[in-house]
Amino acid sequence: MNIYSAIILCFVPLVTVFLLLKILVEGISIVKELLACLIGLIAVIPITVLQFCFGDLLLFKNNLFFSLLFRSVVLYGLIEEGIKGGTLFLFPVKKIDGRLMFYYSILAGLFLGCFESVIYVLRAIQDVSSHGGEVLLHLIFIRSFTAIVIHSFCASLLGMFVYGIKNKKVLIGAALSAVLLHGLYDFFVILNSPINYFAYAAIALLLLETRFYYVKIKNIDSELGKI
Repeated sequence: MNIYSAIILCFVPLVTVFLLLKILVEGISIVKELLACLIGLIAVIPITVLQFCFGDLLLFKNNLFFSLLFRSVVLYGLIEEGIKGGTLFLFPVKKIDGRLMFYYSILAGLFLGCFESVIYVLRAIQDVSSHGGEVLLHLIFIRSFTAIVIHSFCASLLGMFVYGIKNKKVLIGAALSAVLLHGLYDFFVILNSPINYFAYAAIALLLLETRFYYVKIKNIDSELGKI
């Protein structure tokens, strides 16, 4: 597989979800879908800059369990999700309900996740000379897939948090869940031991939290008379 095919493959989930949302979800606007993708793109630059600036500062002399956990929560949880949440405030919510905000937020996070997958691919190509194809496929279909899920559903939690704020309903737990679960996921992934399988537990918990706050958002819409 050449580099261009690999990069295109990384964006297949984004294109697929983009089309499925328009086809299957009533009320979805292509213009707002594109805006959601743009918001995901806007988040990339400050995330990259801050992680570059603070990455070395968060390196500890000893890679102890709690040191790595702290670094993962701050560098990947707080910085990535904090900026993602900030950029989602740019999304207009006046003419949409919480259900649509949920889907648009997933799309914004999905764009960021696909972009991160491209970085994984480029690193693999750079680091691997022999058996590169095999390693690359494994990277794309496993590591990249889980990263895309994390980015998408953490963004959905943040989108519901933003929607709540703009409708005078504070769902602080949604934002905290996004930060902590993203940090835990990255923490477990970097561990070279069987404990890294707990990354899948973090994903499962994220999906449960997403379901919980989606119900809350529907209740808010009911109170606002949007349902």
